Amino acid sequence: MYYLLDGAFSLIIELMNKNLIFLILFLFLNFTSSFAIQEVKKIGLEDAINTALATNPQVKMAKLDVEASKNDIKAANQLKNPSLETFQNIGSTAGGNPQQVGVDYVIEILKRGKRKSYAQSKSIIASDNQKFQEYNLICEVKSSYINLLLKKSNLRFIAAQMTLAHEIYDDSIKKYDNSEIPKTEVIQSQIAYNRAIMYYKIARSEVIKAQNAFNAVMNARDFDYDTNEDVLDNNYEILLTADPHKQNFTFEKIKEYTLANRKDLLAAKEKIQNAQDKLKIVKSQLIPDLELTGGYGYQTKGISDSGAFKSGAYAGVSIVNIPLVYRYQPEIKNAQIDIEKANLNYTDLETDIIRNITDAWEKYTIARENLNFYDNELLLNSQELLRESLNNLSKKEITLTDFLVSKKMFIELELGYKQALYEYYISFAELLKEMNADYKNLDEFI
Repeated sequence: MYYLLDGAFSLIIELMNKNLIFLILFLFLNFTSSFAIQEVKKIGLEDAINTALATNPQVKMAKLDVEASKNDIKAANQLKNPSLETFQNIGSTAGGNPQQVGVDYVIEILKRGKRKSYAQSKSIIASDNQKFQEYNLICEVKSSYINLLLKKSNLRFIAAQMTLAHEIYDDSIKKYDNSEIPKTEVIQSQIAYNRAIMYYKIARSEVIKAQNAFNAVMNARDFDYDTNEDVLDNNYEILLTADPHKQNFTFEKIKEYTLANRKDLLAAKEKIQNAQDKLKIVKSQLIPDLELTGGYGYQTKGISDSGAFKSGAYAGVSIVNIPLVYRYQPEIKNAQIDIEKANLNYTDLETDIIRNITDAWEKYTIARENLNFYDNELLLNSQELLRESLNNLSKKEITLTDFLVSKKMFIELELGYKQALYEYYISFAELLKEMNADYKNLDEFI
């Protein structure tokens, strides 16, 4: 059974006259105009996520890194440019010696493919890092969105309580003037009303703070975003969250999915391959390259002493970069060290992820159980208790003190329920973040 803050709010509204309803509307209008310094745009959670992904500078930079890494692949696969050479004899040296024009070209042996593989693995790492950043941003947007909804819900509820407290205070003054109650009950009701005003101001400031935090995540500058919804409700589908009453996944499935799909772990695994590719590149320096030379030799008439020189082509082959003097041993050892470090980093990260996903699962499970406990146990009689207490107070069957005790319990339960609902939403968002999973793809791990 669902007990919403709206239900509690509606209960109190039923207990008020029309003038008090107008008072609440005035409070909300006053609240909205006081902190909305610039234009406000309503936005739903899914649109907020898509907008943040499209505009966040860090995500944009990560996407540019991916594009740059694709260019690095093309650069790594490049062929060497040729060299153009000419040899001109001048003066008496030209007698009997030809002039030459030719091309020199170095062919790398078993190097280009290794550089390309290295660049490809770096591109995969950049892509995984970009997607990992996106999952973190999605969680930030969801958390700030739901937090703003919680603060708005609390404000709405406390505003209703403040109006009710004002009504009771006014009623106590009338009863005191008619000598129906002692002065102490008037003082009690006045204290309760003043405390309600204080709580309202605190709740109002918390909404402003929560909205500023939400807009900071959204990177908004010229206007403010606000949530489509006015209260935190059990609209699980709209808020991209699994129904707490319909759980179809286990921790083992969650852990298996996480280790297979988490992007930073995939990037760490790719870094091992990247380090191995780097070692191959370093070792390939031990393979000599070929240098091909070709051209044309000629001598103009009248320069040759004997006149017997004949113009014609020439060609040559050289073996270059022969690793006799330097055999790249320091670079090879460092590349081997990088492989060992990459393996250690992967193992360490995998351990941290297992611990993190375990912690996220436990928080989610506790939050889910607490929320269901509120639904099934704690809130069953809270609204009825307030209604009956108010009715008994009007019939003078209980004292104001007794009513305030019942009202305090009601307020604590309703605000506690909203907090439990908030913690469930947040814990599920954190769980998806740790998994690097999308809510729309729940079937992948169910």
